Order: sequence, then C-alpha cells, then structure tokens
Amino acid sequence: MNLSKIRSLLSGRASLVYLISEEEERVEKLIAAAVAKAHGNACQIYSWSCLRGLTRDNEHVVAQNDPVEGLDHFLTVKGRSILIFKDLHLFIHSTPRLIRQLKECGRAARMTGKKIFFICPQLILPDELFSHFRIEDVALPGYPELSRLLDACIAAKQDAEAIRNSLTDDLKEKLVRAAMGFTLAGAADAFEDALARDTSITIRTVDSVLDEKQMLIRKSGVLEYVSTQAGAWEIGGLINLKRWLADRRKAFSPEAAQLGLTPPKGMLVMGVSGCGKSLCIKAIAAHWKLPLLRLDMGRIYDGLAGLPEEAMRKAIKTAEAVAPCVLWIDEIEAGIANQQQKQVGGKEARVLALFLTWMQEKTAAVFVGATANEVEVLPPEILRKGRFDELFYMGLPLKDERREILEIHMTRRNVDPKDFDMDYLADSTEGLNGAEIEQGIISAIFESSSQQMELTEHVISNALRNIVPLSRTMRERIQKIEAWARDRAMKASLETM
Repeated sequence: MNLSKIRSLLSGRASLVYLISEEEERVEKLIAAAVAKAHGNACQIYSWSCLRGLTRDNEHVVAQNDPVEGLDHFLTVKGRSILIFKDLHLFIHSTPRLIRQLKECGRAARMTGKKIFFICPQLILPDELFSHFRIEDVALPGYPELSRLLDACIAAKQDAEAIRNSLTDDLKEKLVRAAMGFTLAGAADAFEDALARDTSITIRTVDSVLDEKQMLIRKSGVLEYVSTQAGAWEIGGLINLKRWLADRRKAFSPEAAQLGLTPPKGMLVMGVSGCGKSLCIKAIAAHWKLPLLRLDMGRIYDGLAGLPEEAMRKAIKTAEAVAPCVLWIDEIEAGIANQQQKQVGGKEARVLALFLTWMQEKTAAVFVGATANEVEVLPPEILRKGRFDELFYMGLPLKDERREILEIHMTRRNVDPKDFDMDYLADSTEGLNGAEIEQGIISAIFESSSQQMELTEHVISNALRNIVPLSRTMRERIQKIEAWARDRAMKASLETM
C-alpha cells in the first residue's frame, strides 16, 4: 500500500476502512502523508488506542479508554477530520455496544465526510459488520521503500562515506531484495546489524540479512525458507516438464515485462509417490534462481499461527513481499478443502476460498509449485486454467530416465557410471521410482564397503532387485492414478500417454 492507495481511500465513499497490518507506525505515517498531500492543514487527524484514549497531536482529547466514547466524541468534531483507530480487535467480540456504535458511525461519518481508519494485525469482525467496512490488506514494504530505508541507515553511520563507496548497484539490489518480506522496523534492524559488522558492504553483508530473513520466516510458523542446491537438470528425464520450465525461465525478468508477458502463476505436479515431485519444485527455484518458501498446510490449521484464514493471509503477504519467489505447497490435497468439506463449510472451505481468490487475482511474481498424490480429491475449481498454468503427471520413470537417475546418484557418491554397464542396471530398475533407485545405490555401496568387495554392476543390480517396489505393493492405486491423469494432465516425460 502506497500514498496513492491511501489517497484513493480518502476520496472514496467508504467511511470505515479496515487496514490489516502489524505496522501501526508505518501505516499512521502513510495516512498522515496522504492527508497532508490531499488536504494540507485543513484536515485534523485524531488517534485512539486502548491505552491513551482519543488524542490529537499527542494531546489527550478524551482520556477514557472506552472505544464507544472515543467514537462518540470524534463524531462531534467540527470540520474535516480523520480518525486512526487502533486495538479494535481487542474489543469487538466483548463489547456489544461497540458493534452497534460502528454501524451508527458508518452512517454518521458518511454524512459528515469523516473517515475512520482501523489498523489491526488481523481481520476480526463479526459477520454483520463486513458490509459496513472497506477492508484492505496492507502489503509489507516494497523495493522503493526499503531502498530509501537502506540509504537512511547508511547515512546514520559514522563511516557513511566509506560504506557508500563500497555499495555497488548490484550489491544494493541484492541487499534490498534480501530484506523484502520484513516489516519496516524488521528491515531497519536487519540492515543495522549487518552494517555494524563491517566498515564496507560485501556479499557477506547480504548473507547476514538473508540469515535474518530465514529466522523471520521460521517465526511466521507456517512458512519455511528452503535452501535449493539441486538444479533442474539434475533430475533424470522429465523432458516435457524441463522444456516448459526453460521456456518460462526469463518470465520474471524486466525484459519479459516490456514484452507484456506476466509471470506464470504456478504448476501442480501430481503422480506416483517417490518419483521426485518435491525435488522438482526445489529444482525449479534453483534453475530460475529464485528464493523458495515452503508453506506447511498442517500448521495453517493447528492454531499455533492464529486463525487459519489469518495464517494463510499472512503467508501470502510474506510471499508477495519476497517476490519474485517460488511458493511450495507439498501434498496440497491434505490442506485444501475437498468436496465434502466444502459442503459442510468451516475453516477448510474459508481457506480454500481465500487461496482460490488469490491464485486467480494475484499480480505479484509468486510462482506456486504444488504437489499432490491424490489429485482426484481436490475440488475442480482449483484445477482449472487461471489458477495453475499447467498440471503435470509424473509416473514411473522410463528406461532412459532410470539410467539418468542412476548416473546422478552414482556420481553424487563418487561412483563413476562409465565403469558400469548402465543399460544392464537400467533394466534392473524396471518398476522402481526415483527414491527406490537411490536407496538401491546406497544399499549396494554399504554392502560392498562392509564386505570389502569391489562395487560391480552385479552388486548394484542385486541391491536394486531386492527392493519391493511401490509399483507392486500399490499396483491398483497407481493404475487408478494413471487412468485419471491420462486425458487430464500433461505427462512430464517425453513419452505420450
């Protein structure tokens, strides 16, 4: 949210505006700046909090901390005026008089041209009040705001000149982007801590801010900052999927924006367990060189991060602030409402509605990479075009893919594939998924080491053939998945279905 947005709210018809933000001071300054630009000194700004009551220019007007009396007095103020009202969420469910007062305030303020801005960290309103409010989610600080903050933090240092001389354009961009996702106060703390360690700015300064960001994201309770080391081309096979990703590699660049191309919204990868769906999402972030955030749907519902809708809204806001980034939702069917839950309603249905609306309307460069084992239980509206750009099916790997997977896992463990008959080993892995092939290689290396014998293709082949594959133990389930995906999803491998 910027000054132009606040000014549009000032000139709009809504008299009660609910701003969702944890940054009271920042939002207050935005409102004050917008009021000054729109009305100069002709508009009075009042503030109310449960501690100080109604104030103007830090002077008490009504010292009592009764929210109803504070609103009552504000409505009697003559002339153009704005009220910044804090702490509404602390009273709204325990003060019936306040609910009635808010309804009356909406009508009275509209008639007198007054505006009341409610700043709350989360959306807590009775159903009967939703129609009386204009509700806006205040975004975390963007690049321009954080860039100005970095300049201010440098200017406050004693050795500011030396620090400025070490700050190249590339380092400044990296440093500001590293701070995206912080509140303004959090970014200031991160910048100041990083600048306190050295008298010049280096890549180590950027890493310091990134470390702070990882801790911040972990504190959110529902997001995790994931390190990406594997590249997209370290995944065996999946030619169709890799080609799709390669075509969109530059979608987040300024050049793409100049061509009128919008970043892809996301992809849903479904298929057999153990075939590398999660690894695929990690590899997308690594290949596109974007930060990867993992959304834990279980934590959305456990209540530790607050109400499920608010936890989801906070996760979305953080992801948008970090953008461009990849948002990974693993086993999405476990956290998104299915048909039965939708009919019953409740928190699952509300989280689904919030997620669908965001996926449809989002403009931030957040690529959603979701995986699913049981995609058929998902509601159909989540699968239609406009939410995810593509639905990919990952089945059991073909022979050439199995050979490539074998080579990847052998090379990672300092075993040279050139010393082995790889066609023979690829034949030995028929029916195995990628995870089972990796375990077979590990078992063979352990066996040859413990028995002090040479690692040969026969040792590896025996280890692979001793595995009872998922394709055998869950044959009927896999056949059902393949049948569902046959004419509903694009196959990630080159072979047609």
